[in-house]
Amino acid sequence: MDEIVKETTKTFLNIFFNKGETICVSDCDGGYHSIEQELDEVTLVSPTEGKDPRNIKEKDINLVAINPVNGWRRDKNVTAFRSFLIEMDEGDITEQKKYIEGLGMPYSMCIFSGNKSLHYGIVLDEDVANEDMWKFVNQWILNVANKADQQCVNPTRSIRFPGNKRKNGKRLIQSVVDVKQRVSQEELFNWLNNFPDKKPKKKVERKKSNKLKFAVSITGLAPWARKLLEDGILTDRNKTWFRVACNCRDSGMEYDNAIEILNGYFDEESDFPKSEWLNCISSAYRREV
Repeated sequence: MDEIVKETTKTFLNIFFNKGETICVSDCDGGYHSIEQELDEVTLVSPTEGKDPRNIKEKDINLVAINPVNGWRRDKNVTAFRSFLIEMDEGDITEQKKYIEGLGMPYSMCIFSGNKSLHYGIVLDEDVANEDMWKFVNQWILNVANKADQQCVNPTRSIRFPGNKRKNGKRLIQSVVDVKQRVSQEELFNWLNNFPDKKPKKKVERKKSNKLKFAVSITGLAPWARKLLEDGILTDRNKTWFRVACNCRDSGMEYDNAIEILNGYFDEESDFPKSEWLNCISSAYRREV
Protein backbone atom coordinates (compact mmCIF):
# COMPACT_ATOMS: atom_id res chain seq x y z
CA MET A 1 0.00 0.00 0.00
CA ASP A 2 2.78 2.46 0.93
CA GLU A 3 4.53 1.89 -2.38
CA ILE A 4 1.28 2.59 -4.28
CA VAL A 5 0.77 5.80 -2.31
CA LYS A 6 4.35 6.86 -3.02
CA GLU A 7 3.90 6.27 -6.75
CA THR A 8 0.64 8.24 -6.67
CA THR A 9 2.42 11.10 -4.89
CA LYS A 10 5.20 11.15 -7.47
CA THR A 11 2.69 11.23 -10.34
CA PHE A 12 0.68 14.00 -8.67
CA LEU A 13 3.72 16.20 -8.01
CA ASN A 14 5.12 15.69 -11.52
CA ILE A 15 1.82 16.74 -13.08
CA PHE A 16 1.27 19.89 -11.02
CA PHE A 17 4.76 21.13 -10.16
CA ASN A 18 8.21 21.60 -11.58
CA LYS A 19 11.37 20.41 -9.87
CA GLY A 20 12.53 22.77 -7.12
CA GLU A 21 9.21 24.58 -6.67
CA THR A 22 7.85 25.00 -3.16
CA ILE A 23 4.24 24.05 -2.47
CA CYS A 24 1.56 24.51 0.18
CA VAL A 25 0.00 21.44 1.79
CA SER A 26 -2.48 21.06 4.63
CA ASP A 27 -4.15 18.39 6.72
CA CYS A 28 -7.29 20.53 7.13
CA ASP A 29 -8.91 23.55 5.46
CA GLY A 30 -6.36 26.06 6.77
CA GLY A 31 -3.56 27.66 4.79
CA TYR A 32 0.05 27.06 5.74
CA HIS A 33 3.55 28.10 4.81
CA SER A 34 5.20 26.65 1.73
CA ILE A 35 7.44 23.57 1.95
CA GLU A 36 9.79 21.60 -0.27
CA GLN A 37 8.33 18.70 -2.24
CA GLU A 38 9.79 16.10 0.12
CA LEU A 39 6.61 14.91 1.83
CA ASP A 40 7.78 12.09 4.12
CA GLU A 41 7.61 14.40 7.12
CA VAL A 42 6.15 17.90 6.92
CA THR A 43 6.20 20.80 9.36
CA LEU A 44 3.05 22.89 9.05
CA VAL A 45 3.59 26.50 10.11
CA SER A 46 0.28 28.25 10.71
CA PRO A 47 -0.26 31.89 9.64
CA THR A 48 -2.10 32.39 12.93
CA GLU A 49 0.16 34.15 15.42
CA GLY A 50 0.94 32.15 18.54
CA LYS A 51 -0.08 28.83 17.00
CA ASP A 52 2.67 26.21 17.33
CA PRO A 53 4.03 24.40 14.24
CA ARG A 54 2.77 20.86 13.76
CA ASN A 55 4.62 17.89 12.33
CA ILE A 56 2.65 15.55 10.10
CA LYS A 57 3.45 12.72 7.70
CA GLU A 58 2.54 12.28 4.05
CA LYS A 59 -0.45 10.11 4.99
CA ASP A 60 -1.97 13.09 6.87
CA ILE A 61 -1.98 15.51 3.91
CA ASN A 62 -5.47 16.26 2.62
CA LEU A 63 -5.06 19.36 0.46
CA VAL A 64 -2.48 20.90 -1.86
CA ALA A 65 -2.62 24.37 -3.43
CA ILE A 66 -2.84 23.91 -7.20
CA ASN A 67 -0.05 26.37 -8.06
CA PRO A 68 3.44 26.66 -6.53
CA VAL A 69 3.72 29.11 -3.63
CA ASN A 70 6.65 30.71 -1.84
CA GLY A 71 5.56 31.73 1.66
CA TRP A 72 2.06 31.70 3.11
CA ARG A 73 -0.78 30.36 0.97
CA ARG A 74 -1.66 33.76 -0.46
CA ASP A 75 -2.40 34.60 -4.09
CA LYS A 76 0.35 37.23 -4.04
CA ASN A 77 2.89 34.49 -3.18
CA VAL A 78 2.19 32.28 -6.22
CA THR A 79 5.41 31.81 -8.18
CA ALA A 80 3.93 30.32 -11.37
CA PHE A 81 0.42 30.37 -12.83
CA ARG A 82 -0.23 27.12 -14.69
CA SER A 83 -3.02 25.15 -12.99
CA PHE A 84 -6.80 25.50 -12.81
CA LEU A 85 -9.29 23.61 -10.64
CA ILE A 86 -12.73 22.48 -11.76
CA GLU A 87 -14.60 21.17 -8.73
CA MET A 88 -17.87 19.45 -9.52
CA ASP A 89 -20.86 19.89 -7.21
CA GLU A 90 -23.97 18.73 -9.05
CA GLY A 91 -25.06 15.13 -9.55
CA ASP A 92 -23.41 11.87 -8.59
CA ILE A 93 -19.92 10.83 -9.69
CA THR A 94 -21.14 9.23 -12.92
CA GLU A 95 -23.13 12.33 -13.86
CA GLN A 96 -20.19 14.62 -13.06
CA LYS A 97 -17.84 12.61 -15.25
CA LYS A 98 -20.36 12.51 -18.08
CA TYR A 99 -20.82 16.29 -17.85
CA ILE A 100 -17.10 17.02 -18.21
CA GLU A 101 -16.75 14.50 -21.04
CA GLY A 102 -19.72 16.14 -22.77
CA LEU A 103 -17.97 19.50 -22.65
CA GLY A 104 -14.84 17.96 -24.14
CA MET A 105 -12.78 19.79 -21.52
CA PRO A 106 -9.07 18.94 -21.62
CA TYR A 107 -7.59 18.10 -18.23
CA SER A 108 -4.49 16.59 -16.68
CA MET A 109 -5.79 14.75 -13.62
CA CYS A 110 -9.14 13.82 -12.10
CA ILE A 111 -9.30 13.10 -8.37
CA PHE A 112 -12.18 11.74 -6.31
CA SER A 113 -12.59 14.07 -3.32
CA GLY A 114 -13.26 11.30 -0.80
CA ASN A 115 -16.75 12.63 -0.29
CA LYS A 116 -19.10 13.19 -3.24
CA SER A 117 -17.33 15.10 -5.99
CA LEU A 118 -14.69 14.96 -8.69
CA HIS A 119 -11.87 17.49 -8.85
CA TYR A 120 -10.36 18.15 -12.28
CA GLY A 121 -6.93 19.75 -12.54
CA ILE A 122 -6.03 21.50 -15.78
CA VAL A 123 -2.24 21.89 -15.71
CA LEU A 124 -0.64 23.79 -18.59
CA ASP A 125 2.72 22.77 -20.04
CA GLU A 126 3.58 26.47 -20.26
CA ASP A 127 2.77 29.00 -17.53
CA VAL A 128 0.50 31.96 -18.26
CA ALA A 129 2.12 35.36 -17.89
CA ASN A 130 0.59 36.68 -14.68
CA GLU A 131 -2.31 36.53 -12.23
CA ASP A 132 -4.58 38.75 -14.36
CA MET A 133 -4.18 36.41 -17.32
CA TRP A 134 -4.76 33.41 -15.04
CA LYS A 135 -8.00 34.95 -13.74
CA PHE A 136 -9.18 35.70 -17.27
CA VAL A 137 -8.59 32.13 -18.44
CA ASN A 138 -9.98 30.68 -15.20
CA GLN A 139 -13.21 32.66 -15.53
CA TRP A 140 -13.62 31.56 -19.14
CA ILE A 141 -13.29 27.93 -18.05
CA LEU A 142 -15.83 28.43 -15.24
CA ASN A 143 -18.25 30.18 -17.61
CA VAL A 144 -18.15 27.11 -19.87
CA ALA A 145 -18.30 24.58 -17.01
CA ASN A 146 -21.17 26.42 -15.31
CA LYS A 147 -22.21 23.39 -13.24
CA ALA A 148 -18.86 23.42 -11.47
CA ASP A 149 -18.14 25.29 -8.23
CA GLN A 150 -18.02 28.94 -9.29
CA GLN A 151 -16.02 29.90 -6.20
CA CYS A 152 -12.82 28.36 -7.57
CA VAL A 153 -11.43 31.77 -8.49
CA ASN A 154 -8.07 31.80 -6.71
CA PRO A 155 -4.74 30.45 -8.01
CA THR A 156 -4.09 29.11 -4.46
CA ARG A 157 -7.27 27.05 -4.40
CA SER A 158 -6.53 23.57 -3.06
CA ILE A 159 -7.15 20.21 -4.70
CA ARG A 160 -7.57 16.95 -2.79
CA PHE A 161 -4.31 15.07 -2.31
CA PRO A 162 -4.74 11.52 -3.68
CA GLY A 163 -3.97 8.39 -1.69
CA ASN A 164 -5.11 9.62 1.73
CA LYS A 165 -8.38 9.36 3.62
CA ARG A 166 -10.55 12.47 3.71
CA LYS A 167 -11.03 13.85 7.23
CA ASN A 168 -14.63 15.06 6.91
CA GLY A 169 -17.72 14.19 4.90
CA LYS A 170 -17.83 10.52 3.94
CA ARG A 171 -14.16 10.05 4.95
CA LEU A 172 -13.35 7.91 1.93
CA ILE A 173 -9.98 7.61 0.21
CA GLN A 174 -9.12 10.57 -2.02
CA SER A 175 -8.15 8.67 -5.13
CA VAL A 176 -6.95 9.25 -8.68
CA VAL A 177 -9.76 8.59 -11.17
CA ASP A 178 -7.83 9.49 -14.30
CA VAL A 179 -4.38 10.85 -15.07
CA LYS A 180 -3.26 12.20 -18.42
CA GLN A 181 -0.58 14.83 -19.00
CA ARG A 182 -0.14 18.56 -18.97
CA VAL A 183 -2.33 20.46 -21.42
CA SER A 184 -0.81 22.75 -24.04
CA GLN A 185 -2.03 26.33 -24.19
CA GLU A 186 -2.97 25.71 -27.81
CA GLU A 187 -5.21 22.80 -26.83
CA LEU A 188 -6.86 24.74 -24.02
CA PHE A 189 -7.55 27.82 -26.14
CA ASN A 190 -8.78 25.75 -29.07
CA TRP A 191 -11.33 24.28 -26.66
CA LEU A 192 -12.27 27.63 -25.11
CA ASN A 193 -12.70 29.23 -28.52
CA ASN A 194 -15.58 26.83 -29.13
CA PHE A 195 -17.44 28.98 -26.58
CA PRO A 196 -16.89 32.61 -27.67
CA ASP A 197 -20.07 33.71 -25.90
CA LYS A 198 -18.55 32.54 -22.58
CA LYS A 199 -15.41 34.64 -22.97
CA PRO A 200 -15.16 37.18 -20.14
CA LYS A 201 -14.40 40.79 -20.85
CA LYS A 202 -10.96 41.92 -19.84
CA LYS A 203 -10.88 44.88 -17.46
CA VAL A 204 -9.70 47.27 -20.16
CA GLU A 205 -12.46 46.13 -22.52
CA ARG A 206 -15.02 46.54 -19.75
CA LYS A 207 -13.86 50.10 -19.02
CA LYS A 208 -14.07 51.11 -22.68
CA SER A 209 -17.51 49.55 -22.95
CA ASN A 210 -18.76 51.37 -19.88
CA LYS A 211 -17.56 54.74 -21.20
CA LEU A 212 -19.59 54.21 -24.35
CA LYS A 213 -22.68 53.45 -22.25
CA PHE A 214 -22.65 56.90 -20.66
CA ALA A 215 -25.18 58.36 -23.12
CA VAL A 216 -27.77 59.33 -20.49
CA SER A 217 -27.20 62.56 -18.60
CA ILE A 218 -27.65 62.07 -14.86
CA THR A 219 -28.52 65.46 -13.47
CA GLY A 220 -26.84 66.25 -10.17
CA LEU A 221 -24.51 63.23 -10.14
CA ALA A 222 -21.20 64.13 -8.50
CA PRO A 223 -18.08 64.16 -10.74
CA TRP A 224 -16.42 61.42 -8.64
CA ALA A 225 -19.46 59.14 -9.08
CA ARG A 226 -19.61 59.82 -12.80
CA LYS A 227 -15.90 59.00 -13.14
CA LEU A 228 -16.33 55.72 -11.23
CA LEU A 229 -19.09 54.66 -13.59
CA GLU A 230 -17.09 55.64 -16.66
CA ASP A 231 -13.93 53.85 -15.51
CA GLY A 232 -15.73 50.75 -14.24
CA ILE A 233 -16.17 49.72 -10.62
CA LEU A 234 -13.64 46.93 -10.18
CA THR A 235 -12.60 47.06 -6.50
CA ASP A 236 -14.46 47.40 -3.17
CA ARG A 237 -17.57 46.77 -5.23
CA ASN A 238 -20.15 46.59 -2.43
CA LYS A 239 -18.96 49.78 -0.76
CA THR A 240 -18.42 51.68 -4.03
CA TRP A 241 -21.77 50.79 -5.58
CA PHE A 242 -23.44 51.75 -2.32
CA ARG A 243 -21.74 55.18 -2.41
CA VAL A 244 -22.73 55.75 -6.04
CA ALA A 245 -26.33 54.73 -5.33
CA CYS A 246 -26.43 57.11 -2.35
CA ASN A 247 -25.31 59.90 -4.66
CA CYS A 248 -28.05 58.97 -7.15
CA ARG A 249 -30.58 59.05 -4.33
CA ASP A 250 -29.31 62.41 -3.06
CA SER A 251 -29.52 63.85 -6.57
CA GLY A 252 -33.26 63.16 -6.53
CA MET A 253 -33.23 60.14 -8.82
CA GLU A 254 -36.05 57.65 -8.24
CA TYR A 255 -35.07 54.09 -7.30
CA ASP A 256 -36.44 52.44 -10.47
CA ASN A 257 -34.69 55.01 -12.65
CA ALA A 258 -31.41 54.45 -10.79
CA ILE A 259 -31.65 50.68 -11.33
CA GLU A 260 -32.32 51.18 -15.04
CA ILE A 261 -29.42 53.58 -15.56
CA LEU A 262 -26.83 52.01 -13.27
CA ASN A 263 -27.50 48.58 -14.74
CA GLY A 264 -25.76 49.84 -17.88
CA TYR A 265 -22.52 50.05 -15.94
CA PHE A 266 -22.78 46.77 -14.06
CA ASP A 267 -20.92 43.65 -15.20
CA GLU A 268 -21.91 40.51 -13.30
CA GLU A 269 -19.04 38.34 -12.08
CA SER A 270 -18.97 34.96 -10.34
CA ASP A 271 -18.02 36.52 -7.01
CA PHE A 272 -20.31 39.55 -7.41
CA PRO A 273 -23.70 38.41 -8.74
CA LYS A 274 -26.50 40.75 -9.77
CA SER A 275 -28.48 39.96 -6.61
CA GLU A 276 -25.61 41.32 -4.52
CA TRP A 277 -25.40 44.44 -6.70
CA LEU A 278 -29.16 45.04 -6.36
CA ASN A 279 -28.84 44.73 -2.61
CA CYS A 280 -26.22 47.53 -2.63
CA ILE A 281 -28.55 49.85 -4.54
CA SER A 282 -31.57 48.93 -2.39
CA SER A 283 -29.60 49.47 0.82
CA ALA A 284 -28.62 52.96 -0.31
CA TYR A 285 -32.21 53.90 -1.02
CA ARG A 286 -33.41 52.43 2.28
CA ARG A 287 -30.80 54.32 4.27
CA GLU A 288 -32.22 57.13 6.37
CA VAL A 289 -30.90 60.59 5.53
